[in-house]
Amino acid sequence: MIKNYFKIALRNLSKHKGDTAINLVGLIVAFSTSLLLFLGVYYEFSFDKFHKNGDDIYHLYFTTHTKNQVEKSGSMPVPLLPSLKAAYPEVKYGTRYVNGAGIVDYNNKKINENVRYSDPDFLEMFSFPLVKGNAKNALGELNNVVVRETAAKAIFGKEEPMNKVVQLHINDEWKPFVVSGIIADMPDNSSINFDMLIRFENNGNYAGAIDQWDNTNHDVYIQLAEGSNRAQFEKKAISFLNLHFKENIEKLKRDGAAPAPDGSFIHLNLQPLSKIHTDNSINREGGSISSGYLYMLLIIGLLIVAIACINFINLSIGRSFTRSKEIGLRKTLGAQRWQLTAQFWTEAFFICLAAFIVSLVLCYLLLPQYKQLFAMHIDRKVLLSPNSWFVMLGIFLLITLLAGGYPAWLMSRFNIVQILKGKVSVGQSNKLRNSLIVVQFSIAILLMVATMISWQQINYLRERPLGYNRSQVISVPVEGEMNPTKVLEIMKASLQNNSNVESISGIYNNLGRGTDGASRTSSIGFDYKNREVKSSWMGITYDFTKTLGLQMVAGRDFSKDFLTDSSGVIINEQMAQQLGEKEVIGALLNVDDSAPPMKVLGVVKDFNFQSLHQPIKPLTLILSKDFPIHYILIKVKSTNLPASMELVKNAYKNVLPNTDFKGSFLDENIERQYKREQKLGRIFVAGAIIAITLSCMGLLAIVILVVTQRTKEIGVRKVLGASVSSIIGMLSYDFLKLVFISAVIAFPLAWYAMKSWLTGFAYHIEISWWIFLLTGAATVLIALLTVSIQALKAAIANPVKSLRSE
Repeated sequence: MIKNYFKIALRNLSKHKGDTAINLVGLIVAFSTSLLLFLGVYYEFSFDKFHKNGDDIYHLYFTTHTKNQVEKSGSMPVPLLPSLKAAYPEVKYGTRYVNGAGIVDYNNKKINENVRYSDPDFLEMFSFPLVKGNAKNALGELNNVVVRETAAKAIFGKEEPMNKVVQLHINDEWKPFVVSGIIADMPDNSSINFDMLIRFENNGNYAGAIDQWDNTNHDVYIQLAEGSNRAQFEKKAISFLNLHFKENIEKLKRDGAAPAPDGSFIHLNLQPLSKIHTDNSINREGGSISSGYLYMLLIIGLLIVAIACINFINLSIGRSFTRSKEIGLRKTLGAQRWQLTAQFWTEAFFICLAAFIVSLVLCYLLLPQYKQLFAMHIDRKVLLSPNSWFVMLGIFLLITLLAGGYPAWLMSRFNIVQILKGKVSVGQSNKLRNSLIVVQFSIAILLMVATMISWQQINYLRERPLGYNRSQVISVPVEGEMNPTKVLEIMKASLQNNSNVESISGIYNNLGRGTDGASRTSSIGFDYKNREVKSSWMGITYDFTKTLGLQMVAGRDFSKDFLTDSSGVIINEQMAQQLGEKEVIGALLNVDDSAPPMKVLGVVKDFNFQSLHQPIKPLTLILSKDFPIHYILIKVKSTNLPASMELVKNAYKNVLPNTDFKGSFLDENIERQYKREQKLGRIFVAGAIIAITLSCMGLLAIVILVVTQRTKEIGVRKVLGASVSSIIGMLSYDFLKLVFISAVIAFPLAWYAMKSWLTGFAYHIEISWWIFLLTGAATVLIALLTVSIQALKAAIANPVKSLRSE
């Protein structure tokens, strides 16, 4: 019997080639698109889940309740972890972790490597297996270094690396380290990455910050003992914070901070290791991606599959009325309902299976292009993993059951007497068909609106003035054994007489995101006239405002003519407003009790030194060794930018010949800040195109079926004098009405969804009414063309043939 089902199914599918092709193409496109999106999301959610003790490992962060907001920060003070371990036996392991860059010198071969500072517990906590060495004592000595396997091959070649002595250039000096372990390369889906691991005590800021609870500069991870409860630990830590942050809490109370419901002002929270990659609410070393963004990709994939399934259901139900005689004959010969259901479901299963197999092959072949186009980091091995197969098989069976099972069940319920009399009612089915058309066009319109708004916002981010010159300024990360200030001096001497170079300066942290991918932030709070003020701090050198084209609104710029400027600062308008002085020039800021107060020399006009996701915050510019420069900024003439970049590159390579040049224009850096939005925009575009194409394919197939069912009616109308245009209008009206209803449903949903998305930007566009008008008009036009082509063919057909066929 099963064999017979398969034979009849193949025969019917080949008989109705048009419907089969539409269903097959629609499902292949939907399955392929959705599989690629699902695999990308699956990969992002798989981060850090390979650690054996991952369920007990947490990243620490502070939640501080201020007067106007709740602030989260993952930056910790140096003495916190040792004190936490001493106070709470629940903390089984703990490690501080901070980024660093160093040059490795072995046998006069120098290589740049990513160095991370951590504590010995690091290797006990995380599942980064040691190929050589012992996890318990690999970081037992201050001069021990653990090297990643790939880095070890690059440094030592075929030599045995264990116990070899290498020189590391850290903190502006060379230090010897002994290789005490070789660690296996970490997986791609690891949030923690490094080339070399050394003790945290080697960090240059360690000695000065060992007892400073108000100096935060690194991440902390802890592993709780088995049986320990995260929520209970967070509650117990309140007393710990009240003891060590008593002064901070008193200042919060003094400034009118609103406490949490439990009465506390500062919380120490535990962020699960498996969540840190998909939670971007906390600043953390390494960055993250929003889980909301990933869920949006999942929704887009599901919506595309839904459209394809709707097409499948509509075509199956529509075709059932052309197969009513077949169904009636089968029932007359004794076929049971379950047998008819099985027969029609078998046909659906064949189409879904064929589409699924082709989609898997396409996904495998298209993965490299997909990764490049949408910047989704996913490997083909993820597609072949057992978990992926299990999920894909489950989705396939669910879609087959829903898309094929319902039409099969509906067709098996037809009344045999009504079928044989030719009186099968289609009214109820038409309601379902129309409802499904409304759903799929609502989805298509929603994606089209989202596409237009997202691209408007991306263009707004690209074009909005940031308050500084970004098109002619080259940012060069300084990486090498030479002090960046010295590199700046040499390059300045080399380039300042060149006619293409207008000015040169240095900066502590980059503007935008450079090709080195690094990001630094520094924020300091201090008392000013018995209240706390907070500001971002940025180390710079002379000619900074000139290089960026910043505008001074009060006071003066830093000048070499005044030796005391090293203890002065320049602030932005937001910082001046926070100080609240009528005359801010000359104000003295007591930032550090152990140092003389800093004098405000000038006020610079506000500029966006961070991404447009955030509003402009108070900023303090300083000439200070506490904020050393890491980047050189070079303003060049706009006449020949490629030649200017080559000029800067040659000057840099003359100073640091063994270091890679990673210079880029600031406008390129700004673009990189919005990669996530650009990627989302591209996915919206692709999703909208696929959605509207599939919807129109389904609409075309339904129109063909409707015209076939109304052949006699069209013929009668033509005999009675109906014009071609009236017939086209009659056939088009019903479907255009459905498109209009779809727009009415989709527009509010799209407005709400995109309004919520735009709130993630401090600066964003306002959603314009014409976007909805344009989207609605485009959808109506596309649907009208789809319907009219088939309606025209029916309207100009010979009515004699249509009446004779009946």
